[in-house]
Amino acid sequence: MKSFFYVLMLSSLTTYAKENINYKDYYKNSQGCFILFDVKKNKIVEEYNEKFCKEQMPPNSTFKIPLSIIGFDKKILKDEKNPEWKFKEEYLTNGFQSWMPVQWKEANTPSSWLKYSVLWYSQELANKIGTESIKGYLNKFDYGNMDFSGKTEKNNVSTIPWVDSSLKISAENQIQFLKNFVLKKLPVSDYSIEMTKKLLLIDQNNSKISLFGKTGAGFMEKRIAHGWFIGWVEKENNSYLFVSRIKDNLSDGELNSVVARENAMKFLQKLDIL
Repeated sequence: MKSFFYVLMLSSLTTYAKENINYKDYYKNSQGCFILFDVKKNKIVEEYNEKFCKEQMPPNSTFKIPLSIIGFDKKILKDEKNPEWKFKEEYLTNGFQSWMPVQWKEANTPSSWLKYSVLWYSQELANKIGTESIKGYLNKFDYGNMDFSGKTEKNNVSTIPWVDSSLKISAENQIQFLKNFVLKKLPVSDYSIEMTKKLLLIDQNNSKISLFGKTGAGFMEKRIAHGWFIGWVEKENNSYLFVSRIKDNLSDGELNSVVARENAMKFLQKLDIL
């Protein structure tokens, strides 16, 4: 896989920290990864656990970012309110689970889809785009291992490709993808970029600091929980990309997207980005 990280001089990393961050304190019985990338300087300015940051894992709900871009580029998604797709009981094959937001059982729009991370909306959108078309976009995006087969390594059972299945991506590649996204270097329409960006806005402080992001979580073999929080901060005419990732060392953990997000917010504050 091509990687712009080969041209970065990681040995010259500088820290923006207002105070020292002991990253290990934030990962009990787990592995963690955190990357901060300064777009204007075009380099990583903070990276914890480089080895783990290079390891590929399923993107889970962070895949909604490229899926949204593709959906708008294919003109299947129109704007933040259209299309609105109604819920069907068949979408939840194992029934409604306690961890699912109640909005999953309601009609959803592109806006609510990303806000509440509605899995069935993603599946419907992916079906309308088509597998071969998605594979073509992933290749053009240089997105992870680009394996959208949905086949797991140990069997030939079809699964949702981005949900703990065949599609995998590293934290460093997530940064590369986000960089191309915010700089509008992806081979898609400007509208698809602007609309996806609009849907990813989490918070805005008097138009001076804007936070964009998406979580993702899942379970690997033996119920090993993992989680993501990826995004960027716009501040002082610059963008700071970040990826926060966590994977348990023990089985039967809880969804880790909450931890990944909480850690990222703390790190960004300590690094004087937020």
